[in-house]
Amino acid sequence: MARRRSMLHQRGSVNYALRINLVRFLFVIFFIVLVSRLFSLQIQKHQDFIKEAEATHETTAIVQPVRGKIYCRDKNGNLYALALNKKYYTLYAVPKEISEPQKVSEELAKFISLPVSEIFSHLNKPDDPYEIIQKKISDEVLVTQVKEAKLPGIYFATEDYRYYPLGDFASQVVGFVSPDEKGQLRGRYGLELYYDEVLSGQSGIFNGIKDAFGRLVRSALSQEQQVQEGVDLVITLDENIQFSAEEALKDLIEKRNATKGTIIVMEAKTGKVLALANYPSFNPNEYNKVTDYSIFRNYAAEERYEPGSIIKSLTMAAALDLGLVTPTSTYDDKGYVDIGGYHIVNFQNAVYGKNVTMTKVLERSINTGAIFVGQKLGVENLRKYFKAFGLDKLTGIDLPHEITGDLSNLEYPKANPTYLATASYGMGIAVTPLELLKAYSAISNKGAMVTPYLVQELRDSSGAIQPVTAAEPERVISEKTAETLSNMLVSVVENGYSSNAKIKGYTTAGKTGTAYIPLTNGKGYSEDMIHSYVGYFPASDPRFLILVKMDRPKDNSESASHTVTLAFKQLEQFLINYYNLPPDEP
Repeated sequence: MARRRSMLHQRGSVNYALRINLVRFLFVIFFIVLVSRLFSLQIQKHQDFIKEAEATHETTAIVQPVRGKIYCRDKNGNLYALALNKKYYTLYAVPKEISEPQKVSEELAKFISLPVSEIFSHLNKPDDPYEIIQKKISDEVLVTQVKEAKLPGIYFATEDYRYYPLGDFASQVVGFVSPDEKGQLRGRYGLELYYDEVLSGQSGIFNGIKDAFGRLVRSALSQEQQVQEGVDLVITLDENIQFSAEEALKDLIEKRNATKGTIIVMEAKTGKVLALANYPSFNPNEYNKVTDYSIFRNYAAEERYEPGSIIKSLTMAAALDLGLVTPTSTYDDKGYVDIGGYHIVNFQNAVYGKNVTMTKVLERSINTGAIFVGQKLGVENLRKYFKAFGLDKLTGIDLPHEITGDLSNLEYPKANPTYLATASYGMGIAVTPLELLKAYSAISNKGAMVTPYLVQELRDSSGAIQPVTAAEPERVISEKTAETLSNMLVSVVENGYSSNAKIKGYTTAGKTGTAYIPLTNGKGYSEDMIHSYVGYFPASDPRFLILVKMDRPKDNSESASHTVTLAFKQLEQFLINYYNLPPDEP
């Protein structure tokens, strides 16, 4: 018995020693593994972890500037914003944080206008770290409600977008922005494009560290190339005049069932554009909904047309300036001219007989009278003056995509007696509305032609103001010629086809144009017409120069004297009231 106990005791001692040795062995193995791991982390991969840590905290970031704003004014100098930067919200999800995507989808659908199934398609992605649900949210109440619901994995991010608070107001003048291939906002049309570099500013570069939330941490150790914020534009458009012009144009186009039109109001002595309206227009906040991209174009600068009789004033200006005719010079009118195999007649086949004066040629818009003057001038003189009036040049207005007129029919080898005759009364040549208005400014401004412009000052982020200097007027005809022709154009309104532009007590000068639209194949003319009118007032000391143009009115029985002159008169009356202009008529 004693021996058996002794043997059990010896066997227990052996087992205990084995267990101790096993624990020691495992501890040694664990220690070796631990030391090896620490050696690997602290010695072998030390530089790798340093680089990884630096990459996490050190950063080189592009700091984007804030885009400059665009403002217009009223007569009292009050500013009205046309283009701003507005904060919008992006609703996004982190699906890997959402354990019950169906339930969260149903809850979220109570706040936003998306079906549960569509929301679920975004949330039911267990490994997805980021999923956009809805962009460009402006409803602050909705954002607050969703945040207060505390839905797991649902968040908001903020982003600045371009915003046009007045919608389609002056849309073709202002233009819009859209992202380029790098996601940066770029001007696409109008002033947004023309002044894109000024509005955009310059990006800055930040070299330093960022915190755990990705925010840049500025310190004495960080290096930064300062961002240059975009410059604000204050433009020449008067908010009230622009609104009145758009209203008058819309009324004109809709009543006459026309396709489109343009109205421009400009200061006669400076070239400052107070209104530039096009119809139809578009809402730049929703430019991506537009299917007909031609609506983005500014018709005043980007489309040319054959102006018709409105050109007769410029033909007469050239002959008066060269001393070839006077207002009382006469010719005999048979009602037609046969030239180059063509039979050219007067409007409504009218015949005016003997001793028709040059003043009456303008009053009654007589085609044969314009041809008579054109033949006295000859091709070279007519071409010289039309070029001096800028009918084949850019006006210099600060708008993109401006095109020039076309005087090629007066250039050799095309020039011939037929083209001389038709050009003298505005056919076979083409101009833009802005070119035509600029040419007429030489008559209203004592022979010196002004340059139309839209931006009158730049304002940087520090508040510094840089005025934009208008171009010097360019003399085209003598002061005497301008005064003589201006009196003739007053007679056109008093006694001729432009009488509908007359407001009692005020002297007004102007000329209409009614012209058929050439066929696209270049062979003849369609039955469609363009009506236009240019006038200025008070004629004794002109302040405002206005052009009204309308394309393709449905009723071709009417001429410009019964359509666009009425829109002119509507604007004329508004300006008289707006500026409280005193009568100038004796």
